[in-house]
Amino acid sequence: MLYEKLMMDSAMLSKFKLFKRMTQLHQMDYSIQQLADELALNYQQTASFLNEIDKEINTINSKQTSFLTKAGKIDSTRLIVTIDDYRYFLLQSSIPFQFIIYFLNQTHPTIDDFCEKYYVSRSTVDRKMLPLKKHVKKFNLRFTYTEANLVGDERVVRVALFNSLWLGTRGSFWPFTIDRAYVEKLVQNVSEYFPLSKTYLGSKELTYFAAIFLCRTSRKSFVSYDKRYNFLMEKNPYYDFERIEQADPFRFLSPEQRHAECSFIFFLAHYAPFYTLENDPSLIQTLHDFSQRKNPVYDLTQAFLTYAKKEIFYIDQELADYSLLLGNLINITFTFYVLQQPFPDLENLVTIPAQKKKTDTFLEAKIKEFIEKKSEEKNNAFLKAIQRPIIRAYKNILLPYYDAPKYSEHLKIGIAFEHNFILVRKMYRFLDGLGFADASPFEETKADEYDLVISSSLLPLRQDPNLPLYFWDLSSKDEELSSLYKKLQQLFEQKNIIS
Repeated sequence: MLYEKLMMDSAMLSKFKLFKRMTQLHQMDYSIQQLADELALNYQQTASFLNEIDKEINTINSKQTSFLTKAGKIDSTRLIVTIDDYRYFLLQSSIPFQFIIYFLNQTHPTIDDFCEKYYVSRSTVDRKMLPLKKHVKKFNLRFTYTEANLVGDERVVRVALFNSLWLGTRGSFWPFTIDRAYVEKLVQNVSEYFPLSKTYLGSKELTYFAAIFLCRTSRKSFVSYDKRYNFLMEKNPYYDFERIEQADPFRFLSPEQRHAECSFIFFLAHYAPFYTLENDPSLIQTLHDFSQRKNPVYDLTQAFLTYAKKEIFYIDQELADYSLLLGNLINITFTFYVLQQPFPDLENLVTIPAQKKKTDTFLEAKIKEFIEKKSEEKNNAFLKAIQRPIIRAYKNILLPYYDAPKYSEHLKIGIAFEHNFILVRKMYRFLDGLGFADASPFEETKADEYDLVISSSLLPLRQDPNLPLYFWDLSSKDEELSSLYKKLQQLFEQKNIIS
């Protein structure tokens, strides 16, 4: 489920969708009725929501002028308030978001105190929290009220809290009461272990993780040491427990708590497929550590890539040797091996589910075949409990490497041009460069086999009105190939979507 659906009630969500659509228009004269039709709302609802939005964004920024114009239209070019600004504004009236902020920042949070502070009843809190409750239950987490909190595996709790706060603020707002300068000190101590610290938004994400870490430990919500870390972290000089444990946030904890919290930070450095550069020192270190120390994670990942060479990348087998692919698969596999349950990720909260393509089905089937077989082995028995999420995670890592046009069903294109090499060569070169279209001279007897016929004449259409014909004027300029590309891309997507 998308993030906003978890956090917003129906009216709030409708306003958010309307505002988001307006930010995409960039038009001075757009009818309210058209907006209503696009979002499946009636005119009266839409006009009422737009009036509310108009007042709200002026509250956010007093320099924001009204986007409402005469004759039932809007001017979206007047917008200066951003989608992140408006999302955060709405979330400050969202009970799920308020509740999370409340129990993170309060010393002794309770449901009664929350209801009193936010002028809301216990029954309203229960009702508004329901979508988020169902969401976190998938990760074996639950909200408590006597002591307001989110409980379960504390490692998973912290990631779920990060997702909830980061997606609500996108790094533009600081929702914590803890001093940011104090948080930055912790970040400086551990940033070398995190590839994301080297990127603009990644460094801000790490600051949010650190703030949540400090909020939770101040509330006596600690992680436990996990013996599944042993093969990676024991007697490994790269993971400098002694140095990290001497930092300010750790010095006030017991030795056991310090060690467990420090190990969690090192675990978090492998929590997601962070690697994007082949020469990233942390990637090189990961490949070294996992390959030199006996462990089921590296064995499973290597076995999968050997399998993938034969069953998935059978045309480009060298792709399975990419260190980026190996490193990111190691991280994902390590996380599943340690947690042995589904865990929260940002992708599921921001990606709108699309129609499943044949590529997705193919990859899922092949990965499932491998995972099911491996789960019967003693060392890999943990796979049985997390088959669906690990299959999806593996697929998402493989997709960028899997050249869909090369493996997918190509379009069959008929070319009906004048018989002149000079005239047709540009079109054949263009189609060949796409990688997903097989072009040949149009044959009338094979008319039913073509996905599209590109013709410089409308004669074939007169003879067969049902022919999928795209007219191409021989005097057309190169810029007009973009329209043809859009048409071909659409046909290719349709041909490779599972109906």
